[in-house]
Amino acid sequence: MIKGFGVNIDTGRVNGSLKRFREELNFFKGIGFDYIELPPAGLDVIYHRKLRVQQAERIKNILSEFPFGLTVHCPDPVNLKQEGANYERGFEVLRTTIEFAAHIGAEVVVYHLGSFGHNQALNLQEQYLKEINALRELGELAGKAGIKIAVENTLQPVSEVIKVLDEVKHESVSLLMDIGHLYLYCKRTGKNFLEEVDIGLARAVELHVHDNFGEGEFGYSSEIITREPFRFTYGIGDLHLPLGQGSIPYPEIFKLIKAKGFSGIVTLEINSKDRFEEDYLESFKIMRGIYHEEEVK
Repeated sequence: MIKGFGVNIDTGRVNGSLKRFREELNFFKGIGFDYIELPPAGLDVIYHRKLRVQQAERIKNILSEFPFGLTVHCPDPVNLKQEGANYERGFEVLRTTIEFAAHIGAEVVVYHLGSFGHNQALNLQEQYLKEINALRELGELAGKAGIKIAVENTLQPVSEVIKVLDEVKHESVSLLMDIGHLYLYCKRTGKNFLEEVDIGLARAVELHVHDNFGEGEFGYSSEIITREPFRFTYGIGDLHLPLGQGSIPYPEIFKLIKAKGFSGIVTLEINSKDRFEEDYLESFKIMRGIYHEEEVK
């Protein structure tokens, strides 16, 4: 049984405004979401890699007015495969993100699996082991706070993330399967998409759901298509569309989620609320309707 249906608050969308933060919470409460995924950078709760305790308390007080369960998305630039100062800064940011999650009572901290750097002094195996050791250490910190670190697939299949988790071997470090990222990867490589989804459901504590057309890859697919309106016009890359507006077969996916007895959180990740505000309710109906086999009206 799914633990709850969640939705993200995007970093750039809130942009440090607690007024806008409260407005979004009210909007998502009205639709009926169970969980909210919070962006520390968007809420200005971490400065110079340290927790702004007063800001964290403000956020906690606002959240106390709402019934949501909570997850937190670590800032995207953190990459534990990096070396030197970049690694140290990223490690500190993720550690502080866990501290923030503990402060507000969140259940999960999401971390993008790091990407390899081919111009580093460390070879690829050393980068691989660096991330594993960091996740093991941070898993100890998260575990003491009752939090799961959920490692998200970006440019990789979920099977690659699971390989890392099997090396980490920590009960507080698990998988977040991003369906949109996985679809792009499988379309690009020819890997069987539904087989990868099936593999991920056995290990994931959370899913990210959003739509795209299966063209390009995670991130921007062309240096030319960097401005948001043109990305949608071209239909290339990791678009984070409302469900049903791309080509991901969500009816099959939600039936598989139910058949496999997935018991984690399913989070809708739409980044452009201004563009898609009228579409959140329909995506929510699709999520609940397919899963519960209700008529979607």
